[in-house]
Amino acid sequence: MNWKKILLLALVLAALGAVIFLVERGGTGEKEGEGTLLDLAAEAVDRIELRNAEGEFAFVRRDTQWRMEKPLAVKADKAALEGILDNFSRLRYDRLVAEGDADLKTFGLDRPAVELRLLGGGKPLAAVLLGIRNSMDESSYAMLANGARVVAVAGYKRDGLDKGVFAFRDKKFLAVDPAAVTALEFRRDGAAGALAKKDGDWVLEKPVYSLASGAQVNDLLSAASLLEATSFAPAAGAAERSAFGLDKPLLTAEFRQGPQALKLAIGKSGDAYFAQAGDSDEVCGIAADFAGKFDADPATWRETRVARFFAYDVRGLRFAKGDLRFTLRRNGEGEWAFQPTLAGKKPDRGKVEALLNALTGLEATGFLDQPRPLPATAARLTIETEDTADPQKREAFTLEIAVAANGAAEARDPALPYGFTVPGDILEKLPARIEDLLASQAAPENAEAKK
Repeated sequence: MNWKKILLLALVLAALGAVIFLVERGGTGEKEGEGTLLDLAAEAVDRIELRNAEGEFAFVRRDTQWRMEKPLAVKADKAALEGILDNFSRLRYDRLVAEGDADLKTFGLDRPAVELRLLGGGKPLAAVLLGIRNSMDESSYAMLANGARVVAVAGYKRDGLDKGVFAFRDKKFLAVDPAAVTALEFRRDGAAGALAKKDGDWVLEKPVYSLASGAQVNDLLSAASLLEATSFAPAAGAAERSAFGLDKPLLTAEFRQGPQALKLAIGKSGDAYFAQAGDSDEVCGIAADFAGKFDADPATWRETRVARFFAYDVRGLRFAKGDLRFTLRRNGEGEWAFQPTLAGKKPDRGKVEALLNALTGLEATGFLDQPRPLPATAARLTIETEDTADPQKREAFTLEIAVAANGAAEARDPALPYGFTVPGDILEKLPARIEDLLASQAAPENAEAKK
C-alpha cells in the first residue's frame, strides 16, 4: 500500500471540503472580517473634495455633468468621479484591522496620505481617511474621520484617488456625435473636401460630386467622437500658436450637427500633433493617427462600390442585352422563377445568386465624370430590392455594362451623373443565353450501357 498517495489524497479532499465550506458560508452573507464602513446614496453627493500627494481638488456635479473647481476650472472626467462614488459612497472593506484606541501612527492614519470628503446639498456627508498601503496585498488602511474602526480596503479603490490634474480632467474636447453629424467640411494641404448626408447616404460635394464611402466617413466620425487629449498646454494666444503649428494648421475641419458647427484645427510641431477646438484658446496634444483619417486628396472619399444594393435584398431582376431578355422573381423561400414562365425552363438558384454576387462585388477602378451614353449592345439590368427589416421599403436600381478599351468594362448607373470603369471579367459573368442560368441537366444514360 502506498501511504504517500493516500496521504496526498486525504489532503486534497480536505482542501476541497474547505473550499466548499467557504463558498457556502460566503453565499449566506459577508465573509468573516468583511463589512461596510460607509453606506451613502451616491446620487446624494454633489460635491467631492480630495487631498492626495498631487494636491487638493474640488469637484461639483451640476445635473449629470461634473466640473473641476480646484485647482482648475474645467470639465471633469465623469467616469473618474463616478468611479470614486461607486467605490466610496458604499465603502466595503476586506477586513477589520483595529477598533477603539488604536495607535493610528501604525497605520499612517495620524497623518493620512489621502483625505476624501463627500458633500451634498451644501452639507458634509462623510470623510474617509486613507493611510499607508499594506505591502503584502497593496490594500490600504482606512477609517472615517469621525470613526473608531481601522479597516483594510482593496488597493484598486485607492488607485482611483491617487491621481493628478490630467487624470481628473475631461479629455474629450470635441463633442462629436456620429449619429447627429449631417455635414463635414475639411481642408488639408490646400485641398478642400465637403461631404453631406442625404437620405441616409453620404455624398461627396467637393472637389467632385460623387457618392461617398459610408464606411470611410463613419470610421472618421467614430474616431472624432473618441478623440481625446493626450496632454494639455497652457492657453495659447495668436503669437504662441506657431509653437504648435496652429498658426498655419495642417488640417481644419468643421462637423455640422443640426444648427451646431464644431470646428477643429490640427497643427504639427516636430513629430507631435496638437489641436484646438472651436474658439477655445486651449491647445491639446492628440494622437498622430487621427489627422491621417483625412486624406490629402478628398477624391479618395468616393464610393467605389458600383452596385447600390446587396444580393440578399434582391427580389426581382430584369435583364436585356441584344436579343436576350428575361425577368426573374424570387419567392419567400428564396427560389427563383422566370416571369412569365418559360415552359420547361427553371433557373438555377446558385447561378442566379452567383450573378448577383458578381454585381454587388463589382468595384470601380476609375471614374468617368463626363460619361458618354453606352452603346445599344450594353447589358441593362434593373434590380428590385426589398429591405428585409422593412418589407414596405422597396427600391429599383438600374445598371448598364458595356465593353471598354484595353480589356476593361464601363458601367453606368443612370441615377448618377458619372460612370465607372470596372474590371472586364464582369462581362464573362453576365449570361449570354438563357441556358446560362438554367439548372444543369443530367446527361441521358447511354443506350448501350442499358444492355
